[in-house]
Amino acid sequence: MRVRTMITVCTAAVALAVVPVGTSFAAGHNTHRTHTYSFSSSGQGTEQTLSPSGCQFTPAGCIVKTTGTATDGKLGHGSYTETLTIDWAANYSNGKGGFCAPASGPSVLTTRRGQLHLQNTGTVCEVGPSVSLAHHVFFGTFAITGGTGHLATASGSGSAYGGDNGGGTSGDVGFGTITY
Repeated sequence: MRVRTMITVCTAAVALAVVPVGTSFAAGHNTHRTHTYSFSSSGQGTEQTLSPSGCQFTPAGCIVKTTGTATDGKLGHGSYTETLTIDWAANYSNGKGGFCAPASGPSVLTTRRGQLHLQNTGTVCEVGPSVSLAHHVFFGTFAITGGTGHLATASGSGSAYGGDNGGGTSGDVGFGTITY
């Protein structure tokens, strides 16, 4: 009897040793464990202004929307939409005859794992002097605010950089961490 009890205790100990921490033994219960990964996304898209001409002279600022495709090493390839509101009323000189202004707005990256929601905050600057169809650059930060599917509980943050060619083509990159 004593040998049988010893084997049962040893078998239970071995079984517990190979079950990952956070695993539930309740029937039908699937405990989701979160992990933190590097987030490194790059994308290209087409940019359009959603505001009327002269928006840079109004308190509402200018709204610019970019749609395109992006790739992240962990999440894969997918589509993205980014909408930035640029507060040109709060502009300051870029030192080259043009201007910089605060900008912020949401992005949505859609991949096979679900949608990832981000909030961007930073600065948009004209490259060089103010001219019609000026090139622009964006530099700032992003916060991951959730999503859908496997990314519903996603969080994270990082740095964001991008720009446009003044003619409707833009590119963006982001580097940081994501937890989901």
